[in-house]
Amino acid sequence: MRTVMIMLALVIPASAHFPHDSVFEIFQFPDEHVPTMDGDSADWDVVPAEYFIDHTSYRETLHDSTVTDTLDLHPIRAAVGWNDRLNRLYFIAEVYDDVWRFSHPNTDSLDTPHSRMTGAYVHGSDIWEIVVDADHAGDRVINFSEEPEAEFRYRSAYTQNYHLYMPPLNGHYWHWLWGKALWTKREEFSSVGWSGGVQHLDSGRVIYEFYITPFDDLHPEGPEHSILHDLTENTILGLGWAFLDADEKADGFDAFWSLSGEMKLYCSGEYISDFKLMPVESDLFD
Repeated sequence: MRTVMIMLALVIPASAHFPHDSVFEIFQFPDEHVPTMDGDSADWDVVPAEYFIDHTSYRETLHDSTVTDTLDLHPIRAAVGWNDRLNRLYFIAEVYDDVWRFSHPNTDSLDTPHSRMTGAYVHGSDIWEIVVDADHAGDRVINFSEEPEAEFRYRSAYTQNYHLYMPPLNGHYWHWLWGKALWTKREEFSSVGWSGGVQHLDSGRVIYEFYITPFDDLHPEGPEHSILHDLTENTILGLGWAFLDADEKADGFDAFWSLSGEMKLYCSGEYISDFKLMPVESDLFD
């Protein structure tokens, strides 16, 4: 894992992200090398090994442990890329799990207003939870107002929280944004691919890749009411994730492996990590 050691007082504002002494790097894909979302990691072979994050970078926050039992859950490697023209963030993870849970009796319920407000029906499956604070403002994800309509408007507006099901629930449902902007599932804004051939409750290794679009203000009524974030090289954005391992519980999770070491990453950009959008490494494409 490559990190950039920096003078935090000069570079990062008072609401510094976690861990405090590191900035992870986001690989820039030139237009002709943008990965296809098909679950085949070959598109990522061009990415230097230093961009990949292995299991030693996580802390399990539910039980306060830094010792990963790789026979239970093993985040083998994960990385982030970006493309300037398409203005997207690309993710890949290779994960081994001894029990994959990805079945739910009714995935339609995940898109009801009740579920979007309360988080009902979300857990009980294996999840890669991603939090993006593109303008690095440290904004919250939830808890803006006691008024439902106001909360719906601003939930995930400034810092987006995605629950990505690994593998997709019931074979098709993969994307649960914590908010009312259901239109973010459209292919112009997000897409997924995976491989591994595992069955529900099987063990095995899964490769998961997807892209999402960052927003400075994500509006429930549609992209025409929203403000896209313009990804710009050499800038730092807030980004964090956790792997939620559901082995025994059909309505919860047994472990929460957080990259920032903080469980509260789910609710605020204050608790995620710093990532730098890197220039194209031109020597790799000559």
